[in-house]
Amino acid sequence: MIASLHRRKSELFQQRARAGELPARPGIRRVITGALDAGWTVAIASTSAEPSVRAVLTNAVGEQAASRCHVYAGDVVAQKKPAPDIYLLVLADLDLDRADCLVVEDSGIGCAAACAAGLTTLITTSSYTGDEDFTGAAIVLPHLGDPDNPLPADPALGDLAGRFVTLDDLTHLIPRQEAR
Repeated sequence: MIASLHRRKSELFQQRARAGELPARPGIRRVITGALDAGWTVAIASTSAEPSVRAVLTNAVGEQAASRCHVYAGDVVAQKKPAPDIYLLVLADLDLDRADCLVVEDSGIGCAAACAAGLTTLITTSSYTGDEDFTGAAIVLPHLGDPDNPLPADPALGDLAGRFVTLDDLTHLIPRQEAR
């Protein structure tokens, strides 16, 4: 019965995502499509079910951009976040150097997983995760912002206050990129 309920919950979630009822957070579409257009490798690393991840991704960035993203989802690793396994798999499969990577996460367990994998981590909080522990994150933001929906004009956000995150901002967070 529990497995049946979980399948039904997943079906309903995917229907809502495909119907556009789960809007993407500010900046997600802009940053992912910009990164893809700039030749960056974009991977989604989630321990949620793959059909759910793909439905959310497609809704967030469109079918064309979603088809260019690598998706690692479901039970592809033995241990779920906060273990670093999913990120270590992405690094190995895509032959990426962790020093060239940036992870965007939204939860404390995701932050812990990315940091344990040795990855630079940017956090975008949500109403569910705003009070979680983000120890090790390079920066914590409410979202990535868009031209019509910038970050708050909060002095705590430094030079990002009142504007939106750009690919240049992301590049400056990556230690190896800073050294170049």
